[in-house]
Amino acid sequence: MSTATSPVVKGWELGLRLRERREQLGLTATAVAKRIPCTQTFISMTEAGRPKLTAARLAQLCRIYDIDTDEAAELEQLRLGANEKAWWQEYSGLFSAELQRYFGFEAGAETCLSYEGCLVPGMLQTESYARAVIADGSPYIRLTEVDQRVECRLRRQARVSSPPHLKLVVILGEGALHQEVGGPAVMHEQLDQVARLAQESEHIEVRVLPFTAGAHPALGGPFHVLSFGSPRLRSIAWCETLTSTALTDDPSQVREFSMAFHYAIEKALTVEDSLQLIGQRAKELQCPRSVDGSNPPAARTTRRASK
Repeated sequence: MSTATSPVVKGWELGLRLRERREQLGLTATAVAKRIPCTQTFISMTEAGRPKLTAARLAQLCRIYDIDTDEAAELEQLRLGANEKAWWQEYSGLFSAELQRYFGFEAGAETCLSYEGCLVPGMLQTESYARAVIADGSPYIRLTEVDQRVECRLRRQARVSSPPHLKLVVILGEGALHQEVGGPAVMHEQLDQVARLAQESEHIEVRVLPFTAGAHPALGGPFHVLSFGSPRLRSIAWCETLTSTALTDDPSQVREFSMAFHYAIEKALTVEDSLQLIGQRAKELQCPRSVDGSNPPAARTTRRASK
């Protein structure tokens, strides 16, 4: 049985298991749809984990696929879990269906590899930093939405603050330490939080990719790779740009993101040097600025992690 706690992940596993069984029997989605009866689209969407199955419909599929009693009971438990209401559905008017689906995968994931070149990732953001990112990050977000979007982002952080903990490995571009989102005070608080979480939490690892790292495959927009506890579930990747987002479980595409992440982490600072650099930058934000508005220069370590 899956140990996933997310309705989205449970629905996904249910769909995958039904598809695997159909393919083992050599049946097409169209042939199954005629026997139920329903549309071929319904079968395809069910296998993608999208529609909410009724108990009667699942029982029909189990009979057609000759699924034994024990496995049918497992599938029914997945169906019940998939039909549960998720907390992020409260914000359905604010986010696209694809982004809400990502929230669902994130809620049920075991590990997240997160690359961010210019910003602290949402899972580690303070409320003030998140508010500044959300309020100023897009001209299309209405001021009346900001509070709810911030609230949603902070609720997502339960995966790293409460068990079962999400294993979070973050590559943070050095530019993210210097992009003064919300101003020096907000940035100081944010960097202090990143350092504290990385030091206190065994399940959080933060590595800084220094300016001196040069070119690497991860250069560009942020991306995240999620992996799951069930061996039936393959990893997925999420990436976004100014105008588009993409959620994919295509093995070749996910492999590209994973390889880019691992190439980047080879060029990143060690955990110890990363925390040192983050702490140093936090101290700089407390120092008085010079007349020209710049921070006083400070030495910076660039020792690389051993491969």
